[in-house]
Amino acid sequence: MVNMKKTMRAFSLFLFGLFFLFQSAFVWSQQEADSKVPVFACDDIVHDFGKIRETGMYAVHEFVVKNTGTAPLTISHVLSSCGCAQPEWSKTPIEPGQEGFVIVHYDMVDRPGPFTKNITVFTNEKTVRHVLTITGDVIPKPETLNVLFHDTIGTIQMERSAFLFSGIRPLETQSTEIWIQNFGSEDLSLVIENVPEYVTITAPSHMEKDFPERMKIEIDAQKVNENLRGRYIEQLVWKTESASGKTITHSIPLYINFIDDFRKMTPDERADKPLAQISTDILNYGKLKNKRVYKEFTISNKGKSPLNLHSITVDNSIITQISGFKKNVLQPEENLKIRVYVNPKEVKSEFTSDLYIISNDPIWPVQAIQLAFEK
Repeated sequence: MVNMKKTMRAFSLFLFGLFFLFQSAFVWSQQEADSKVPVFACDDIVHDFGKIRETGMYAVHEFVVKNTGTAPLTISHVLSSCGCAQPEWSKTPIEPGQEGFVIVHYDMVDRPGPFTKNITVFTNEKTVRHVLTITGDVIPKPETLNVLFHDTIGTIQMERSAFLFSGIRPLETQSTEIWIQNFGSEDLSLVIENVPEYVTITAPSHMEKDFPERMKIEIDAQKVNENLRGRYIEQLVWKTESASGKTITHSIPLYINFIDDFRKMTPDERADKPLAQISTDILNYGKLKNKRVYKEFTISNKGKSPLNLHSITVDNSIITQISGFKKNVLQPEENLKIRVYVNPKEVKSEFTSDLYIISNDPIWPVQAIQLAFEK
């Protein structure tokens, strides 16, 4: 009987030990399963199509998705930020170390211009979603481009022949774009030189015939002296060359008004602001003879604090000369008389130009006077 009890006790201990081993194995197996996770990886989460023609109908890009985890990766669904970008994706689980895909079809018909579209991918990861992006610039069909080309450089026509930045504050960045098109019978290479360090130009280096392009100019005031103020004129040099070797060089003016940052003014400073009053908005010289002539105007400070005159300039300096700009600061109620001379020898026909006054007047930091004359 005693031996029977010992046998039963030993058997019970054996069963308990066996249960413990099974329980431990189950817990270990569960922990091992929990430690296996899928990981979504994509080398290029942003794809830039660059310039694409509207006539191409669709632009297609395949994002290659890799599972760098230890468990199967499942893409449950994919959403697009626009109906113009339609996605396809791997419907079966992506095993560890294997690759899948997300394909995006972008419909650019009737969608000219730059675009950025986001594609959101939902997976079975702890980080549920990932964003893929497509960007590009759709060049419209020439016959649908509603642009008036009137300034011509060789066979290239432009929306306008000069660039103007009417007011750039310290440390600010601004940009502008124009359409250009090669209306000639040959393709052209294009180079733009004499570009200042603070100016960035994005333009095609090769211009196909009858294919519209965009030219972008960006001004970065962080690359100039923070105290720089006034109107500045830069002359960009445009050079084209055809396959037959014909070259054309042309100068394109760039006008930039560097002004104060009036956003930092306190209410008290605004109440005591300077105020620039100009006596006229036009200087009409009428019909010119051979003698050098001038017209006058007056600048008055009608404000309560000093008026800083950053610059007084005429865009066409060949035919004009400014006299009397001897003071850069006008106290309240102080006046300054300016003479603008015209050289008749340089005037070939009826002509107008502009004189610009840039000051620290927060209401009118840039003021213009028109100069009109005829031969």
